[in-house]
Amino acid sequence: KLNVPLQQYGPRGLRHACATRLMEAGLSLAQIGMHLGHSDVDATRLYAKVNMKALRRVADIDIGEYL
Repeated sequence: KLNVPLQQYGPRGLRHACATRLMEAGLSLAQIGMHLGHSDVDATRLYAKVNMKALRRVADIDIGEYL
């Protein structure tokens, strides 16, 4: 379940919201593109917006503990 409020989005907005939620769930752009029916990952990039909160979490990871 993606928890997307359908009343707030038109068809294109729904695709953007779903792509973003799938990206937040850990799917790659290639996987999301396959789900959306894209033949090119560049098209998928337009739909999947970066969640800045998630990006900050990644930026705060101390990679030294993984080396």
